[in-house]
Amino acid sequence: MLKIEPGLLIWTIVTFIVLLAILRKVAWGPILSALEQREHAIRSSLDEAQRARQEVQQLLTQHQQLLAEANRESARVLEQAREEAQRLHDTLAAQAREEVQRLREEARRELERERQLAIQDLKSATADLVLAAAGHLLKTAVDRDSHRRLVVEFLDRFPEGLH
Repeated sequence: MLKIEPGLLIWTIVTFIVLLAILRKVAWGPILSALEQREHAIRSSLDEAQRARQEVQQLLTQHQQLLAEANRESARVLEQAREEAQRLHDTLAAQAREEVQRLREEARRELERERQLAIQDLKSATADLVLAAAGHLLKTAVDRDSHRRLVVEFLDRFPEGLH
């Protein structure tokens, strides 16, 4: 029959908390740094999209100046130029909106994927460290797979309490 020893249980909990604090200090920083670098790259992409949109706006302004010159030439040329300008404006505006939306969606998906990878890496690293520490402290005959399964089950439920 399994006998629970309070002293061993307390030391196991203390060891787990200490390891968790060490992991938070050692592993959490590099993971957050990588996420911040990715966020910076995504922000740069969004800035590039904004610059492209400004260039489109400048082109539209130049085109409107050409329309004013065409107005002075003749009424027929004016009508044709207005139709062309509207088509160009609609196309460029639609393309700019689509590109900005695509970049935002891509950035959102990438951030979510990176976040999930970071959480999974943290869980895996924590499971390995806790398993090693618990095995070393307990020096029991329980196999590595059983330890790992128990730790992974705990860690899968752990973030739920943080949210």
